[in-house]
Amino acid sequence: MSDFDLNVPIHNVNADDTKEDNNEQTNIVNVHDPFFLWGLFEHTDRALIRAFGTLSDADCSRLYWSCHYHKHEKVCQYVLENNSRICIARDAIEKISAITKTADSQNLDLSQIPVPFLLPTSPQFTVVEVRDGSIIPSKGKPLKFTAVDQEGNTKICIYKHGDDLLQDAMCVAVMKEMNQIFIEEDVNAEVVLYEVLPVDKTEGLIECVENAHPFIEFKTAGDNKDSTSTDALRSFIEKSPERKGNLLRTFLGFVLSGIVLQLADRHDDNIMITEDGKILHIDFGCAFGQKTKLEKLLGLFMDIPHSPFSEDVFIAMIGHESNDEIITQLWQSLKEHLWSCFNALRIHKNRFKPLGEEKFEQLYDKLMVGLTDNDARDAFYAELDKCYNNRFNAARAFYYKIQQNIVS
Repeated sequence: MSDFDLNVPIHNVNADDTKEDNNEQTNIVNVHDPFFLWGLFEHTDRALIRAFGTLSDADCSRLYWSCHYHKHEKVCQYVLENNSRICIARDAIEKISAITKTADSQNLDLSQIPVPFLLPTSPQFTVVEVRDGSIIPSKGKPLKFTAVDQEGNTKICIYKHGDDLLQDAMCVAVMKEMNQIFIEEDVNAEVVLYEVLPVDKTEGLIECVENAHPFIEFKTAGDNKDSTSTDALRSFIEKSPERKGNLLRTFLGFVLSGIVLQLADRHDDNIMITEDGKILHIDFGCAFGQKTKLEKLLGLFMDIPHSPFSEDVFIAMIGHESNDEIITQLWQSLKEHLWSCFNALRIHKNRFKPLGEEKFEQLYDKLMVGLTDNDARDAFYAELDKCYNNRFNAARAFYYKIQQNIVS
């Protein structure tokens, strides 16, 4: 980070910009705000450049990539001229983008990517090597690679073309704010998330959750006729004492985030569980009320849940499967716990206003803010019951299995 004297003329800032901010003594630019990408327009270019002089390299990186997406060219140019590490990161991402565009699994030369650079999704992580490149055989053919720092720590990343990841980033921002509310309200719940950076309108960088397994692995585990998905998942959870606690805590966040964000296209390949037992959603291309064609069709005949889960997950958490009465009692207890988490979000509803009027109205509606607490609780319990062993779960799993068979 370069020294910045506010009395020295700033490159690439017009005299009009200087006049505009002449009386501005303090302008707080909080790059750690989950909604900073959407709040960027509250700050003038002059204020953003002022902030640059007070930020660490990692925070300057956060500032740069937000400005890059919104085409704040003056700010971007100033940052690049005054921070060589971010300049290298810009060059590295441009090279990664070019490699992805000309995707060729047989000829991926990652050695041409300049290092070291600050990883844009986690700018405190300095990449000294990029390796293990591969093209994922899916729409858009994204590039998957491993970023390595000086200590040998790694992060698995995906670079995508053809998608505007702004909505994904918005979902992640809401999840971050949810986690902060849970901490402040002393609620033992957690939404597991991953970092997403929209680089441009049709491309971006995703940082994967490492050591995560899609639920489909448990559906196909073992060829034993007596083996069920419940057996496989329960066995996985019981192998480690921490897994059951992690599953319960993150299950709360999993269910709530699906409902609040109105996630769609939920199936066993985009619901994941980590090695330490944390459950999470991935892929937020359908959120805020958007639905797939299948869901629009099936919605004519059944309710479509936003966080569908089967009894497999519930049994893995509680460790009971033979006593229906115990299962019913525990499910009721869990619903009460989920309500306390949900109500904490209702109390802090205004924290989500940076989403913008349209998205905030949708979220406001899903938080049932217009209802009394009693009515909201009843409606929320009905929503939870939709998620639990809904008919859609089986229909969606059947359809997805057919899709997989066709692709393979």
